[in-house]
Amino acid sequence: MSAHLPHLATCRRPGRGPHRAFTLVEVLVVIAIIGLLVGLIVPAVNIARRSVQRAAIVFEVQALSNAVEQYKTKFGDYPPDGSDRSVFERHFTKAFSNIARSEFTALYASANSSSGAPTAIMDPPEALVFALGGFSSDPIHPFTGKGGPLFLTNSAGVQVDSSQAFTSAQYNVDRDSPLFDFKQGQLTLDASSGLTVSSDEALLGAGATPDLMPVYTSGNGRLAPFVYFDSRTYRVGTSFYNFYRASNVGGVARPYKSDQVNTTVSKTVNPDGHYRYANDRTFQIISAGLDDDFGGVPGLQQNQTPVFFRYPSGTSLDIVTGNSASSRYGEANGVASAQLDNATNFADGVLEDALEN
Repeated sequence: MSAHLPHLATCRRPGRGPHRAFTLVEVLVVIAIIGLLVGLIVPAVNIARRSVQRAAIVFEVQALSNAVEQYKTKFGDYPPDGSDRSVFERHFTKAFSNIARSEFTALYASANSSSGAPTAIMDPPEALVFALGGFSSDPIHPFTGKGGPLFLTNSAGVQVDSSQAFTSAQYNVDRDSPLFDFKQGQLTLDASSGLTVSSDEALLGAGATPDLMPVYTSGNGRLAPFVYFDSRTYRVGTSFYNFYRASNVGGVARPYKSDQVNTTVSKTVNPDGHYRYANDRTFQIISAGLDDDFGGVPGLQQNQTPVFFRYPSGTSLDIVTGNSASSRYGEANGVASAQLDNATNFADGVLEDALEN
């Protein structure tokens, strides 16, 4: 028992050398590597995020298109886009055979069309919400009855239909049997005055006078709405071509032509009739895409020469002269086309996807 324990201070673990710190050079190398990885990852993440957002818009266009097809099955025809009063009245008189004339009167009193069409009732994006949001089960008052798109009240604040005297009108957010689930956050609704009306005129710069019918946007801060064009009114009358424009949204939305030709109509005599419209017997739904810009030649006004683009080539078409000034949806002065990311119901994906490389 005379053995002594070794002194603790002299005990060392075998194989352990002195502690070594990182040098400044090594730290800088690590930082540089991390920065390089971030530089590679962030763009990839942004690309993936934009791809997801674009896919969501394409999906919503197709969902809206499916809802329009359901509307046709239910009512026997595609809904009008509001650009022609006679087409509008003829359609809804057939869809609701017992509809009261006062329904149209109430609607016209609350409507404000800024599309520029001489006989328009509402803008094409508003017509989409009007048609797909649901109507009242009241066969005489499908617009103003309970569950219809318009909510009328008398001086006592009680809901009435169009056959009764009313003092206020607003958009009804609780509509019956909608064919499409319009997310309220993507509808241009304003209830600040105590009545639920549309804010698209002020928000989008789509007209001076606010009305009741909202438009439906793709959300995430984007303003451009989904635009609906009915094939019966791609061209309204003899001198007016249907379109949608709002000053706070880029470009002009108008129906797209196609590369298909009508061989019985001369391109020289009638270039407008020579090239068929895309979906020439049904309808078009158009989204401005992620850039919030419909693109196209700006400044379209009634009695001016409108310029259309053909799908899928993207070739421009002056429908008066028949001239083609650009291809691949090219804009004037070499500006990159804002139409390339536009989503439509006649294209799989966006317009750019159908272009030949």
